[in-house]
Amino acid sequence: MRKNELRVLLATLGVPAVVFVVAVLLRNAWSERLPKEVATHWGPGGVDDSTDLDTLATWTLLIGAVLTVAATVLMLVLSRRGYGTHRQYILCATFLTTLPMGVLISSMAATLDVDSWQEASGAGTVLAVLAAVLVPAVLAAVLIAPSVRPPPTFPDTPGEATVGLEPGQRATWNSAATNIALAVGCMFTPPLVVFLIGLLVGDSLPWSGYALPVALGVLTTLGVSRVRVIVDSTGVTIRMGVLGYPTKHIPLFDIASAATTTTTLFGAGGLGIRTTPSGDTVYKVRGGPTLELTLTSGRKVLASVDHPDQAAGLVNDLLREALRKRD
Repeated sequence: MRKNELRVLLATLGVPAVVFVVAVLLRNAWSERLPKEVATHWGPGGVDDSTDLDTLATWTLLIGAVLTVAATVLMLVLSRRGYGTHRQYILCATFLTTLPMGVLISSMAATLDVDSWQEASGAGTVLAVLAAVLVPAVLAAVLIAPSVRPPPTFPDTPGEATVGLEPGQRATWNSAATNIALAVGCMFTPPLVVFLIGLLVGDSLPWSGYALPVALGVLTTLGVSRVRVIVDSTGVTIRMGVLGYPTKHIPLFDIASAATTTTTLFGAGGLGIRTTPSGDTVYKVRGGPTLELTLTSGRKVLASVDHPDQAAGLVNDLLREALRKRD
């Protein structure tokens, strides 16, 4: 087995296996100090629900084991098929696979040395124990796992798209795409969810209680409802959101070629800023025509923007001019 694959195996299988063993050992060591049922849910007034300890241990350990095997197989397959390995995916995989074992450990810790689950510690203790389990596991996996880029597959010359820029001419291109439906949905979803929860539980919030959900909706709307792309002689700048943040600038010498493609609404993980398993980055607020930049590293950057053919043509013309000057 190659060194990188061994590191992937240690990160995605080895680290969760250690947490699994720790959970089993604690279950056995604390067996005499735990009631038959342990606390598993905390509400505003404190602990309000419990689960049989044997049932909780069986299901959390089983789910953790299944998720661990599935994540390990997926990461190894992606690695062998040339998609590379990315630490952000290792981070997500380790968090998901160790979470069930962390839930078991935190529930046992909160109910340790009490006569009944109603006397369990508060939610603060549970969160502290859960963090003490998950944070070291995730950090260990991220440090162990390699970060390997997929092999570069980029053209030797700029793409065919052009806007007819002549040698010596200067040009700047600026355009954006805005998803009004997405903006409206982001604006009203948080307060609507809070309102519906209040109806279900029969305890509606006062109007002042909607301030935080409304603020969250406004911030989300400003952050994900628009993508703007600017092309000039220095490269390509992509601004996400109405306020233009976050911003990514790609220098011209980091671009191999530009083209247009079509993305679907839920492709590449949905809307917003997404990273694909191959390491490509997508800035998307809608499906449809999309600017596709192939970088010299082999990775791609895509942005859903209106009239991407014009942007691709100008990028290619600027690259041809840069190559002409270099030669």
